[in-house]
Amino acid sequence: CARHTPTPRTPPRDADADGRDTAVARTMASKYLHTASTLTRAAFTVGSGGFAGSVSAVTGLGGAVIFIPALSALGYEARHIVGTAVVAVTGATAAGSFAYAQNGVSDVPAATTVGLIGAACTPIGQLAAKRLSGKTLRKMLGGALILCSPSVLLKKGADETEAEKEAKAKASEYVIKVVRPPPTNTYEIVRNQFLDRHDKHGGWLAALSAERDFLALGVAVGVLQGTIGVGGGVLVTSYLTAATDMEVHRTCGTALLATVITNLAVSAAHFKNGNVRLRSATLLAGSAMACSYFVAKNISMQIPEEYVKSFIVVALISSGASMLK
Repeated sequence: CARHTPTPRTPPRDADADGRDTAVARTMASKYLHTASTLTRAAFTVGSGGFAGSVSAVTGLGGAVIFIPALSALGYEARHIVGTAVVAVTGATAAGSFAYAQNGVSDVPAATTVGLIGAACTPIGQLAAKRLSGKTLRKMLGGALILCSPSVLLKKGADETEAEKEAKAKASEYVIKVVRPPPTNTYEIVRNQFLDRHDKHGGWLAALSAERDFLALGVAVGVLQGTIGVGGGVLVTSYLTAATDMEVHRTCGTALLATVITNLAVSAAHFKNGNVRLRSATLLAGSAMACSYFVAKNISMQIPEEYVKSFIVVALISSGASMLK
């Protein structure tokens, strides 16, 4: 009789990278939420989005410090956590940055420079991200959040010599002096900021040259966003707080706007790669946008600067620690 040839066995799914990511996701998931009803999970998602939107409006961090632990608790894999969080962050930052712009608080030219350069540089980070597992991405993000947290408490030295004060005053003089009427709407607020930048330095290229640190910041934001998926708001907030004299509420508004521009490019890549859980992203982004706009428009400006900084540090450390588990 014919000899029977045994069928080769297929390696188990858990041996693959996707299987390992799924195992990690199950470990990180909340036991209650993992077995909860669809309505309960939706309520948790909406509540998390609202809270993240409020945190985003107050701190300028974009909300990833809340979105990522929430999505982890829901049991998503690392790539779905990052992709869905990026889309939700884009919604939250869009609403918050618009509210800050309406109040005339954010530095729109600086945010535009950082955001556009960041969007152009995200492909560099995306190439690196293809070589990393979900667990590695999670640990990189957690480490980045914790490492960035101390810089929020730093501030450019307030003690200046007379020579430094004179140099600063001279630098603030406008090359082109034009008197404009006070703005009456958001469009005029934004337009005047760009025109003032042009007049201060005597031209657009001169303005970019004088503020080339924002160009470098945009490159760093783009690489970080492309590699990890989130974290651009953290980097912008940390840099503006530590290296400039920008007031903290203006820092938050500027960071939100810079983040939303870069995130548009990152979100498109995640949609293309199938990394976005659409229903969760819609619930998170919708509730986050509503709360982010309301808080940025009516509440955030009333919170003292020292409280905002302390809250930023706590949010960064707690979220970073949860990602390193």
